[in-house]
Amino acid sequence: MKSCLKSDFLPTGVKLNKTGDDSYWYLTDDVQSHQVFDFLLQKVKRADKLIIGSFAVTEAYVRRIIRNRHRVDHVELILDFTIASRNPRIMLFAETNADALYLTNNHSKFIYVRGPEKSYVAIMSNNATNNHRFESGVILSDPAFISDFLLGIDKMKQQCHKQK
Repeated sequence: MKSCLKSDFLPTGVKLNKTGDDSYWYLTDDVQSHQVFDFLLQKVKRADKLIIGSFAVTEAYVRRIIRNRHRVDHVELILDFTIASRNPRIMLFAETNADALYLTNNHSKFIYVRGPEKSYVAIMSNNATNNHRFESGVILSDPAFISDFLLGIDKMKQQCHKQK
């Protein structure tokens, strides 16, 4: 059984498909990573922790993080090494505005958010950029799944070069 959920953060007419208690999926060219970011913050209201993994990040995405810092206690970014060589200015901007920045051979794309009552993880094909291409993603709230996924994040961070 599925239903659709309309969010104020998604373009008019775009809906995330809801499955299960509090899980969602999409396959569309209308959903961008920053909209998933907004949706997750809307779900938790206030986040103790936010971890974003992406191959790339844009200045606009970092500015979105800055605008929401009053709602997020701790921000970590895990990015690919190429940002340091392709766009060192953006890397420094991201480093200045995150609590921790990790660089590694990263092609994963995810957003983890931990709120006071619930946590979510979005696993998606979208980078932390704004590309209008067909992208897919799932947003999950299952505590056991998220716990296992966080172990994977910790393993990845052990292989990272920590900038900050």
